[in-house]
Amino acid sequence: MDRNLPDILNGHDLSGWKTKRRTEVLNLIREYLFGGIPDEESIKIDFRVADERCDNTTMEGQTIRKTVEVIAKRNGLEFVFTFVLFIPKRAEAPVPAIIMIANRGISNADPARHFLSGFWPAEMIVSKGYATAVFLTQSVAPDYDEGFTTGFHRLFPELVNNRPDNCFGTISVWSWAVNKIYEYLSLDSIINADKIAVVGHSRGGKTALWAGAQNEKIAMVVSSCAGCAGDSLARGATGEKPWQINKRFPYWFNNNYKSFDHNPEMLPFDQHMLLALIAPRPLFISAKTLDSWADPMGQFNSLKEASKVYELYGIKGLADEHFPKPDLPISGTRLTFSYRTGEHDLDYEDWNRILDFADINL
Repeated sequence: MDRNLPDILNGHDLSGWKTKRRTEVLNLIREYLFGGIPDEESIKIDFRVADERCDNTTMEGQTIRKTVEVIAKRNGLEFVFTFVLFIPKRAEAPVPAIIMIANRGISNADPARHFLSGFWPAEMIVSKGYATAVFLTQSVAPDYDEGFTTGFHRLFPELVNNRPDNCFGTISVWSWAVNKIYEYLSLDSIINADKIAVVGHSRGGKTALWAGAQNEKIAMVVSSCAGCAGDSLARGATGEKPWQINKRFPYWFNNNYKSFDHNPEMLPFDQHMLLALIAPRPLFISAKTLDSWADPMGQFNSLKEASKVYELYGIKGLADEHFPKPDLPISGTRLTFSYRTGEHDLDYEDWNRILDFADINL
């Protein structure tokens, strides 16, 4: 592979990565892709358990179900979103937990469990001994350009008509929500705070990666079909390119990213550097044969390049691996590239692989 990628390490050893280079890479991605939330320390957070049930109405009595409100206040303004948490009754506490980013409708992430879906198979997750929390991205920030006036954006009225080019996009808001859910879980005595993972698909995969990059306490990250601006390289892309994603979803990112629409080779980073920020924690990347838009080869090469940082930690990377045949996942010690026959989706078989990976690594 010769895509003239920026050097992740830039001459640093492990000590230099930990003390300097990692922060440089994080800041580059914040400045030129996702944007940072300004004055975040001014946002005061409270949690409220709005509902808790442990009767037979919840997965035939196998779980405790909590509905939790995250209450954010800033300068006299308030924003509230909710997430639902299922905790297996029969597992020995504290239990590991998986945060699911639900960027689809309620039928794919139904807390009442009237609708069941392979996108978030809560019953399967709980049966393996994991708690699982889910939130709807639309409840935090809408997936369209609403003029910065609804959801989380309400907390920042000063940005409605005056947003700097490095101002946060919607993916940064969704990743903020992931980390608030992490905060709650880490305070719940039933949850093992050292074993909390995050899973996302497509735009949710980008969100999972960015949340995990910023919060090193998240123990494991799963990115499914995240593609452009997620887990696939921009340089040499054969699928979606920056100009295409910025045309359809400009609000996901900051304005700085748009200046690289037609010259991604000028970006001061590429997506292998985002993946490297997860090191040395377990990282699972999922790709599909019919998902050419996400560029599976770009996903694989991104993970392979990121594994150089894992190797600094003494963790087996993917340096000697070649692009796999479908349905034959390849793994390093804490890295997996799962390439399955199928379309752009997250389904039951993906979750089988994810949970097997979690059993080993969480």
